[in-house]
Amino acid sequence: MNTDRKIDAGSNAMFIKDKNTYALYKTDIQKRNYKMLFYVSLSLVFLGILFSIVNSLFHIFNSGTKYIYLYWAGSSCCALALCLWKKQWVLNYAIAVFYIYLAGIMISMIISGTYFYKDGASAIMIGCIASMPILLFDKQWRFCVFDISICLLFIIFSFMAKDSSVALIDCVNALSFCFISCLIGMYTIRLKFLDIRTKYIILEQLETDSLTGLMSRNAAIREIEKYYSSPNSGTGALFIIDIDHFKEINDTYGHLEGDHILIEVAHIIRDSFRNADLKARLGGDEFLVFMKNVDDTARIHEYAEYLNRNVREGSFSLNEDLYLTVSIGISLCRECANFEELYVQADTMLYEVKNENRNGYKIYEN
Repeated sequence: MNTDRKIDAGSNAMFIKDKNTYALYKTDIQKRNYKMLFYVSLSLVFLGILFSIVNSLFHIFNSGTKYIYLYWAGSSCCALALCLWKKQWVLNYAIAVFYIYLAGIMISMIISGTYFYKDGASAIMIGCIASMPILLFDKQWRFCVFDISICLLFIIFSFMAKDSSVALIDCVNALSFCFISCLIGMYTIRLKFLDIRTKYIILEQLETDSLTGLMSRNAAIREIEKYYSSPNSGTGALFIIDIDHFKEINDTYGHLEGDHILIEVAHIIRDSFRNADLKARLGGDEFLVFMKNVDDTARIHEYAEYLNRNVREGSFSLNEDLYLTVSIGISLCRECANFEELYVQADTMLYEVKNENRNGYKIYEN
């Protein structure tokens, strides 16, 4: 779970203004631009070939536009080939590639709408400017700069190629739709950012225990099985931790106060192990810690004793004089087939501790 992606749910108003937002979601942005580049280039390959065939058969387009359609097909084939054969490279530079590709297509449309059709206002080019918000997902200011640049270039070409009265119509139309396009684009980009943000909030909720802030059971199991499926995995140590006499605490102080105890024990567990260790709540008053690459059994003893001591000596907001202990079952395994095998071993040790004096630990080694 990538904790760098955590976002405060109440920060909606400041979300887009955060200068780190783009960097935070850059990978997702690049993936979306890659997909859009792929589908746009695929569409224009088809359209370029189709228009070229139709024009050669029926001669319904201006003679110069056949070169525009050939350019569409050619440049789109190149973009499509890059997407298929150099996928990772295009993913890394998706927005830059997309800007270059779109710039070429837009310039070809500008030439077609000015020099090849001089007698009337260019409705197609206006449509291209208006459709820009659908295509690009980038920083708002860069999107607006690109949109405005295409609009100004179209106006310049229109005045160079057309009668001033027709060019003036193009100018008014282009500026109007460019203004609308920029406003819609900024709003669309904001929605796309919020869409990504929502996805990570949902993932965070699925991977995090809502009460304690530790990993959820499923997230921990997934990470442990991923660890053992790796060819370079070493010995792992699974700690199953159970709060002693927690039912009596709930019955005495109530479930709300019992939740406070769970939160405070979770803090103690978090502080008693390395940052790289997996820490999760399995459910109820049962917790899990998984330590990777620990061949030294003596070190496992140290961590178990340290946790037992920290809980015993903990000061709890519910009652500073409350004497709280935990029982710990530990399994050391180099090559476990799955999480269940590791869990059964640790759970067996846990119940041996609980059936004796509690407030201790036992280690299962294989």
